[in-house]
Amino acid sequence: MFITSHGHSDVGFVRDTNEDSFVVDEIKGIYAVADGVGGLPHGALASRLAVRFFGTLVRGTDTCSTGAEFREIAHLVHQNIVECGSLVSGENGIGTTFSGLRIIDGKLLFAHVGDSSILLKNGEGLNKISKCHTLGDELLDKHGPEAARDMPEHYMHTLTRCMGQDIDFEVDLGERELILGDVYLVCSDGVTNMVEMPKIEEMIADMEPEPLVHALVDLANQNGGTDNSTVVCLKVS
Repeated sequence: MFITSHGHSDVGFVRDTNEDSFVVDEIKGIYAVADGVGGLPHGALASRLAVRFFGTLVRGTDTCSTGAEFREIAHLVHQNIVECGSLVSGENGIGTTFSGLRIIDGKLLFAHVGDSSILLKNGEGLNKISKCHTLGDELLDKHGPEAARDMPEHYMHTLTRCMGQDIDFEVDLGERELILGDVYLVCSDGVTNMVEMPKIEEMIADMEPEPLVHALVDLANQNGGTDNSTVVCLKVS
C-alpha cells in the first residue's frame, strides 16, 4: 500500500498574514493542519507551534499507534502551546485549531480540535469525518435544525475548543482502516467556507493530491479568498 500526499497554504486576498500551518511527512506518516484562532494574538505562532510540536513528539517516539497514545500526544501539544502562550501573551494566551493524522500499521488515526475539516472520499462518496467545535454546531447538535432560525451568524465561527487556551477539553479521536482508492483531505475553514462539498468531490475524482490541493486553494481564492486557505491531501493506492 502506497500513500501519495501533498499540502499547500495561501494567505488569500483579505488577510495580511497567513495564520494557517501544515505538515506533511510521508516517511513518519504525520499530517496536520492548524489554523490560528481569530481574536487571539499570535495566531500564526500558535498554529506553527501546533504542527511542529506534533511532528517532534511523534518523530521522537515509536508509539502513537493507538487512539489513547494519540490523545496523549495531542494533550502534550496543547500543554506546550499553553506554556508558550503564557510567555508571549500573558493571561490571554494563544490558540489554534488542530487536525492531525497518523498513518501506522495499515490504519489512519486522527485527532481533531476546532473547525477545520477532515474529509474522506471513498466508495460511499465524500463525507466529513470530523466535527466542528463551534457554538453554532453545538446548538444544532443539541436542538436540531430549528436552532438555526434565530442563531447569530457569528455563532458558526465561535470556537468552543481550541489548543492553547488553559481550559480542559476533549480531543475528538478516530480510526480508519486504509483502503485502496481512499482519499483524505484536511482543510482549514478558509477552504470549506468558500468551496462547496459537491465541487470538492468533483475535483477529487479528476486530480492527484498535488494538483488537487493547489486547485482547491486557488478556487477558494477565486470565490473570495476571505481567509487563509490550507489543504493537505492523502491518497491510498
